[in-house]
Amino acid sequence: MLTRVEKCPGGLAVVVPEPLATRSGLRPGESAELELAEGQLIVRPANPTTLAELLAGIMPENLHEEWAAGPPAGTELL
Repeated sequence: MLTRVEKCPGGLAVVVPEPLATRSGLRPGESAELELAEGQLIVRPANPTTLAELLAGIMPENLHEEWAAGPPAGTELL
């Protein structure tokens, strides 16, 4: 299947035909992983990060202390 490569800010964009994107799980606005293997560019949907995976990454060395945002500045409900 032929497609085109277009210039965009910061690099190049490959137009993925919609039927192929749907079958591969690629969706507009979501992240994709790129890999170069033996001279071939491989594009796959990035695995979504779950809340459990994010929470598992919290360690004592990257956990910040509490901080005060200050007094209400507008019409916040307390």
